[in-house]
Amino acid sequence: SDMTKLKKIKTIASLNALMVCGMGMCGTCRLTIGGETKLSCSDGPEFDAHLVDFNELMERLNVYKEEEKYAFEKWKTEAKI
Repeated sequence: SDMTKLKKIKTIASLNALMVCGMGMCGTCRLTIGGETKLSCSDGPEFDAHLVDFNELMERLNVYKEEEKYAFEKWKTEAKI
């Protein structure tokens, strides 16, 4: 979005934050948009890309990376893939 911001091109990002309830009650999908906390499931998932805190989003998306890797490897072993 930095490239489009320089050229003043409106840019919309469809965000796939972690979601549990899908109704905005759990707060799992919270994001920072323009300095405000928003919920991807109820306020989005589309936001002005120039206002998204992408560093925070990537950090939150990777929070369970090791657990996901472990679960996938276990599944492959049990499924004999």
